[in-house]
Amino acid sequence: MTTTAPLRPLSVASAVTALLAVTLSGCTMGSDAAAPSRSGAATPASSSSSSSSSSTTLPSATAAWSKTQDHIDAYTSLRVDGRDAMDEESPRAIITGDLDTDPSDIVFTSDEIGNFTLRRIGSDIYLKGDDAYWKAVAEDDPTLPDASSLADRWVKAPASTWEDNDLDDLSIKPIFDAMTDDSDPKWKTLASDDAELTRDTVDGVDAYKITGADGDTVVWASADGKYNLLKIEDASPGEDEFALASFSRWNEKFEVTAPKGALDLGSADPESGTEKTT
Repeated sequence: MTTTAPLRPLSVASAVTALLAVTLSGCTMGSDAAAPSRSGAATPASSSSSSSSSSTTLPSATAAWSKTQDHIDAYTSLRVDGRDAMDEESPRAIITGDLDTDPSDIVFTSDEIGNFTLRRIGSDIYLKGDDAYWKAVAEDDPTLPDASSLADRWVKAPASTWEDNDLDDLSIKPIFDAMTDDSDPKWKTLASDDAELTRDTVDGVDAYKITGADGDTVVWASADGKYNLLKIEDASPGEDEFALASFSRWNEKFEVTAPKGALDLGSADPESGTEKTT
């Protein structure tokens, strides 16, 4: 088991801050930029509806959670769809790819800071933000030159502008490290003798609904013997924790492709001010 880690909505906005503040400030295109420092993304849950109780003997909540942890610990990739609050107005992040970030694709939407897509392939990071996103960038730091020309364009950030550990927040593996850590108080409540298990469905899939002893932490796992993680809800999430999350496509091999025509910020010509596209 791993050390305690926060269950977080990937901290997408703050992660992009760490990467692009350095990357775009070194761009020779005539406008520098840093990403907004507001934290935001999180994870929405798929809808679920109660099913009639089954006469089949149910596992205990503790046993079901332990088996779910075993499967979580073995995941290598999956799709996460999340929000940081239990409403459709909150920021949303859809993350697909390998748990250790390579490759991965993040689609972030927010009324506050706009929308962007961020892809990682090896050491390459690509980002495309809409006009609202780049306006939020300028709003976050009025001293920066206008970056509106980057709206709706793919940009490639040079790997030389950050260290490998700056990419840690782009990984979704810490989410699962926390869930399989028996000392993490957020998830320890599901292993309590006071946790409860009932039958339910999630998007038509038979599921076990495991409600933690705290009454706030709820997990749905598939009831097909595989105990795949389907959904979580947290009625009282912390600052960097999920409120809602749904999970699918466990252990698939994802193809994340480099966007064509990306503006290569690491290949700008300082004399001419032009940039190479990839």
